[in-house]
Amino acid sequence: MMLAWILSPLGRWLSLVGAVFAALGVAWLKGRAAGKAAWQAKRQAAKAKALTTSSEIRHDVQTDSDAALDRRLDRWMRD
Repeated sequence: MMLAWILSPLGRWLSLVGAVFAALGVAWLKGRAAGKAAWQAKRQAAKAKALTTSSEIRHDVQTDSDAALDRRLDRWMRD
């Protein structure tokens, strides 16, 4: 009985539609996982860049003289 329904034209169409939906679902899930991995890699790169920039600025501030630091602050502060 079940085999006859699957072999009927309606059963074949429904099986085909089900297979297409399953394939689309798998593709969507794989794409979503790849997107998450790419986003995490991008965030990690941005975090590493921010950490490098921060350490460079911290080093510059610690090694500059007081006069040089005052000149740098004068560019950013208003009177």
